[in-house]
Amino acid sequence: MSYVPSNIQFLLGSDHQPVFAVLPYEEYRKLLKLASENQTATPRPSSDKHKTVPLPHGGPGASLDLVRLAAYCIQHDIESIAVNMRAQSYDKFPPNQLNTLDPLIRREFLPQGSPYKNTMQATTELVNSLVDSGLFINAKRHFPGFYRPVNALDVCRDAMGAFWVANGSPESQIELLKE
Repeated sequence: MSYVPSNIQFLLGSDHQPVFAVLPYEEYRKLLKLASENQTATPRPSSDKHKTVPLPHGGPGASLDLVRLAAYCIQHDIESIAVNMRAQSYDKFPPNQLNTLDPLIRREFLPQGSPYKNTMQATTELVNSLVDSGLFINAKRHFPGFYRPVNALDVCRDAMGAFWVANGSPESQIELLKE
């Protein structure tokens, strides 16, 4: 994108990193229009009944159902989810990290008995697709069970709520695993 508004204010967090950008609504609309005109090669949600994003390493036809993911985030009041992309087998994730994005995808979005359960699914490409959906934004956050701030996706509550309402409830719910 070549257009950069000059009248943006940034609100910083306690770590002195930008947390929010405040800009006039007309500037925001211009940015949205430009973003929609500049499509990228990142997989976009398909136009099927339940919006999906292809899982690049999930095998033929594997995809992440955005309606299920949105319902999971809303029902469990998730404000941010650690990405936790790891090239390791599923059973090597500590129990207190099983509700992070990569193990969640492996557990909930791969077909039953998939040989790809031990293959990293939360790739940069997938994370970019989730951000491009408008339901999440990239962040770095502290989470219990991690020693330092990690890459995360913050939930865009209003967009996610509207998306869920527009697409209806998913056929199956995702349960939050107990530690």
